[in-house]
Parts: sequence; C-alpha cells; structure tokens
Amino acid sequence: MERQFLVDLREASLAVAFLGVTVLGLYWLIAGEVPWSFLIGEVIGLGLGIGLLMVAGPRRRRP
Repeated sequence: MERQFLVDLREASLAVAFLGVTVLGLYWLIAGEVPWSFLIGEVIGLGLGIGLLMVAGPRRRRP
C-alpha cells in the first residue's frame, strides 16, 4: 500500500513538473525574459498540482 502511494506521488510529480517546464518554455519563447515572480508561481503551482492530482486520483480499497 505504501509503495503504491510513492509510485502515485512520483507519477504526479513528473506530470506536474513536465507541465511546469512546458509552460515556462512557452513563456520564455513568447516573452523572451522570465521574471522571478513567474518562477515562484511555478514552484507554488507545482505543489498545488501534485496535491490536486493525489486527491483526485483513484481510491484503492484495502484487502
């Protein structure tokens, strides 16, 4: 059970990190310069996104 939680946490972290890097890259391509406030927002969004994916994920029943 604990192992599955860690696997889910890793998958959620990778998905949200990939989304964050994609948004950061697109912002950099469009705007040219990325301000520090945007990077801080990305880190906060990473934490919130992981939490949302973990809460909204499928529930597992105990055997």
